[in-house]
Amino acid sequence: MYLYVELWKPRPEWENLPREQREEFLSQVVHGVNRMQELDVKLVGFSLCDEETPHHSEFRYIAVWQMPNLGHVHMLEKAVKKEGWENFFEIINARGSLVPIEAIREDMVRI
Repeated sequence: MYLYVELWKPRPEWENLPREQREEFLSQVVHGVNRMQELDVKLVGFSLCDEETPHHSEFRYIAVWQMPNLGHVHMLEKAVKKEGWENFFEIINARGSLVPIEAIREDMVRI
């Protein structure tokens, strides 16, 4: 099982798009999200980043996914690239295999 976290914020190219083109682009994204969920991928949720969070990022949006394996992760990454997200948004991702807290604690002690 994998966790996948996406953070993104609009680039000027997005801000300069007319509203109709934004809506058209985002309607494609909704279809992509629905397809991923049909493949045993769980969208934990989307959110606007809370600026009151201590040490908050500059990014505006967040999505958290739970995926059955690395193949599904790669599928999402390819879809995001194919849909052209990087043309309109600055993106940061984090991913990793789901592990128990004890494994994280051991790793933190070891480094």
